[in-house]
Amino acid sequence: MIDIENAKKELINHVNELQIDNPRAQMKVGHIIRVAENCKKLATNLKLTEEQIQLAELIGLLHDIGRFEQYKILDKDKKEKFDHGEAGVEVLKKDNYIRKYIEEDTYDDIIYTAVYEHNKYQLSEGLSQEKELFCKIIRDADKLDLIYEGAVIYWEKPERMKQVEEGRLSEKMLEDIYQKRLADGRNKISETDQILRFASYVFDVNFSYSLIVLKKNDYVSKMIDKFHYQIPETKDQMMKVKKIVNEYIVDNIY
Repeated sequence: MIDIENAKKELINHVNELQIDNPRAQMKVGHIIRVAENCKKLATNLKLTEEQIQLAELIGLLHDIGRFEQYKILDKDKKEKFDHGEAGVEVLKKDNYIRKYIEEDTYDDIIYTAVYEHNKYQLSEGLSQEKELFCKIIRDADKLDLIYEGAVIYWEKPERMKQVEEGRLSEKMLEDIYQKRLADGRNKISETDQILRFASYVFDVNFSYSLIVLKKNDYVSKMIDKFHYQIPETKDQMMKVKKIVNEYIVDNIY
């Protein structure tokens, strides 16, 4: 069995020992804990074994461990390219650090694969059925919390809210929404486009349970409706986006 409480303590110790001068680090710890809980709920809903449920929760705890390396070395403007999924695998492999989180090596390859794949635009081809399952669980769990953050805590500062309310939307990202696919963040032209990015995560979830959570909590509507858009065209586009995404959620629950 996997000692989840010990894994949580080790993760917190790891972050504290890095002494990162970036307020995002502690916020990320909160995200990680919530994602791990999402993983547990998803795996339970899928009626996996108790050990598989613990494995899913552990993957949730480890999925963003590479982010702390990113916070250490990158400038705050975040212009540098950095793959935190790939970095996370490197952290876990270095000096066999993964043993701090799980004693046996039975699941190492599944953990490495899930951490590596969790932030990719799409899953790699050729994954085993077991690896694909845990990759899908962590990807759903992560996106559920990112959408929650968009609805509740992502835009905290008034100046950032002002940027959203005064911004226009990327036509390319809007087209992604209209085509019901994950929006390409490289086409972002304003802070307002981050809403499209979060909303489009809905199109990339894998399990009906995830859609049920989104519908029950109405996260997409809460995220879009929290702003007073100053440009009429942007407001109209956002209302259309809300309708498309919420209808997709309802239509794909099974």
